[in-house]
Amino acid sequence: MEKKKLSVLFSVFLTALILITAGCIGQSAQTEDVAEETLAENTVDGSQHADVVYLSGGDYGYPQPFTIYPRGPGSSKVGMIFDSLVERDEMGIIPWLAESWEISPDGTEYTFYLREGVVWSDGAPFTASDVKFTFDYEQENVPVAGGIEAGVIDNVQVVDSSTVKFVLTQPVSTFLYKLTGFKIIPEHIYEDVSDPTSFLDPEAVTGTGPFLLDEYNKEHGSYRFVTNEKFWGPDTSVKSVEFVPVSDSLIAFEQGEIDFTGISPDILDRFTSDPDVRVVQQPAFWGYQFYFNMKKCPELNDRRIRQAFAYAIDREELVEKIARGAGKAGKMGILSEDHIWHNPDQPEYGYDPEKARALLDEAGWTDTDGDGIRDKGGEKLSYVLSLGSGEVRIGELIKERLSEAGIDVQVRALESKSRDANLRNGDFELLISGFGGWGRDADYLRTRYCDTGSQTGSVSSGAAVFGYHNDTLNALCARELQELDDSERREIVYNMQTVLADDVPAIPLYYTTRYDAWRISKYDGWMNMYDHHARTHSILSYLERDGIAEKR
Repeated sequence: MEKKKLSVLFSVFLTALILITAGCIGQSAQTEDVAEETLAENTVDGSQHADVVYLSGGDYGYPQPFTIYPRGPGSSKVGMIFDSLVERDEMGIIPWLAESWEISPDGTEYTFYLREGVVWSDGAPFTASDVKFTFDYEQENVPVAGGIEAGVIDNVQVVDSSTVKFVLTQPVSTFLYKLTGFKIIPEHIYEDVSDPTSFLDPEAVTGTGPFLLDEYNKEHGSYRFVTNEKFWGPDTSVKSVEFVPVSDSLIAFEQGEIDFTGISPDILDRFTSDPDVRVVQQPAFWGYQFYFNMKKCPELNDRRIRQAFAYAIDREELVEKIARGAGKAGKMGILSEDHIWHNPDQPEYGYDPEKARALLDEAGWTDTDGDGIRDKGGEKLSYVLSLGSGEVRIGELIKERLSEAGIDVQVRALESKSRDANLRNGDFELLISGFGGWGRDADYLRTRYCDTGSQTGSVSSGAAVFGYHNDTLNALCARELQELDDSERREIVYNMQTVLADDVPAIPLYYTTRYDAWRISKYDGWMNMYDHHARTHSILSYLERDGIAEKR
């Protein structure tokens, strides 16, 4: 085995070197055609340090892996306290708690060499035993955020106090990528905790990460994180991060209550002319998906009906009327066109109600009683469409378009957590949910849409589709999982998108390309991870980018 000696340096050159030499995933960098667009006229750097940064709050649970709410804002709060063996920056995967690693020739053994001198925030030493403990503990206590899907790892071995080996059940092309979400917890604290879902003591948020939880108010949805002086890594460029309750984030930003916000296209001019505000458009890595429950509604197993839905829903209309132009229409191959492995040569579904009606006719669904709703053998194409309270307008537009094809939909608005629970449990007929992560490794096509093996589809990343089965896709998924050559795996992923686009197990409605705005005089150190749209979710946004070399 060839040992990869890797330093955690944050220059583009050395990050690229890491990607080449450390066996990182093929989705290693955003290409220029999907880079975010800076809209404000200012080109100078603003402040790279801040005593405190205020962000919009909201309750996402207690920030430890077993009690947090699993959407991005929740998972990112866990990442402020708990570290992974590897991390993500703008270019790809970089070393973190592990400063180097070896991969066996057959791709089934990963040996990680841990940083020396790392301690938990209570002063206890961090060792390889903590890594093994975390894996073993999560076999019985599945974390809400992060973790490794079941069946990937056979066992974890402590070689010595600073060396740990992961033995996989088979080669897994995305194993390093998966480890970016594997947050290490302290053995000396959690070994006596039988139910981590109710573990809300201050000791529960003992981590090795750059911040400590100083305050959490569930009722107000407020958090205060302060610098962990025992952090092993670079100095924090922001000494304190506070998430505060605001009724309107835009107004709060204009009034100076928060330092970062999203803005809509219709008010861009108010900010792009301000030399102190930087405005950047996000890549299309957050989106809305339309789900079919083929288990509860067996007629939806006919792909012609699902294709009819795809033709009947005017996704461009959603972009214009809901996203106000700040979005891109969904592709039936699932991956956003901003994804570096998006297949541009896949079946297309432009808005075509006539084609939708023809497909329903072909499937034997006609309007026999003249009420405008398609029926067959006494059964009507009539459904309840569940969605969050903030998505009602999306649902109403879809209802209107589907009615033109003879499909009846009743819109039911739910509180978002209830909607997510229904999606997770399969308690729905049709459902709309919005989530991020559309830019991450393309293996999520397997975890969401293949029904063989173990899937990791969660509410935050798009749950697996109920009742869907495709032998061709399953075979491609099995190959993709074990293919270690990036060029070969890309071709498999392209084929997976073609199959998905033809079969339409779900409909990506549209991906948002929202606008971020912040005052550069307050803090200008925001950055995206290469696969994610939200700058406030990246732990590197709060750290000194050139300080890591001193910590080697």
